[in-house]
Amino acid sequence: MIDRAGVTAGIKRKYGVSIRPQWLEKCVEHVEAELANASNASDAHNLHLEVQTRLVIEQLLNSDIGESCIPALTVDNNNQVNRLPGTPYTFLQVQEIMDVGISKHAMWEAVREKEDFEQRGIRPSYLPALDEDGDDSSGVFTANTQANTQGSAAHAPNDDVDANGDRKPKIPHGMLKLVLTDGRTRISALELTPIPQLNVGLPIGTKVLVKGGQFMQPTGLLSLDADGIQLLGGAPAQYEQFTLRTRLESSLRRGQ
Repeated sequence: MIDRAGVTAGIKRKYGVSIRPQWLEKCVEHVEAELANASNASDAHNLHLEVQTRLVIEQLLNSDIGESCIPALTVDNNNQVNRLPGTPYTFLQVQEIMDVGISKHAMWEAVREKEDFEQRGIRPSYLPALDEDGDDSSGVFTANTQANTQGSAAHAPNDDVDANGDRKPKIPHGMLKLVLTDGRTRISALELTPIPQLNVGLPIGTKVLVKGGQFMQPTGLLSLDADGIQLLGGAPAQYEQFTLRTRLESSLRRGQ
């Protein structure tokens, strides 16, 4: 059996967030049903509290924060958030994310080329076509060609290039703007310098811990840096259709 009080307290200590009792009941029913169907069902009643908490956290990250968590953000008389709660960190959900440092059309082109390359093997437009033997058909002897002729054994694997030694298409990273929510209130945040753990393709519904940061005036934007945010993960099923490509195409159709 899941220790509801113990799990709730453990999540509160770990993430500083309070769980809605109604959601927890449904979550516990799901977890206990899964445990009952497991091959080691006889041990399901003896799970350590830490394991129970981890199982509930897995469900929490993949839930919609408005359904699972009690809101923690407060607004002032102007209905604006100008500070985060006094706890060391705030548990929030990424509701929107876009790169404001790169045009949407350029981003869409990059996404399309990356998907074509990964899913259908179509080479990006900036690379020459390959001949039937898989060699570069441009007739130009490049540094990549020379490296390939020397054999790959002397070189460490490089995730940035494909088997032909050509650069893989990547999604550019300019300046990310995020809309974060506690399930009731939304705040906008801006990365002041690139944050390696964040990227524009993060699933909508991803959970993060925000630590510190200042609200810039008069815009009200929360400034973010690498030390001020921790990526927890999660991908709620109700948001899976909102991929980066579909969000870009929708925005371009609206002319935004």
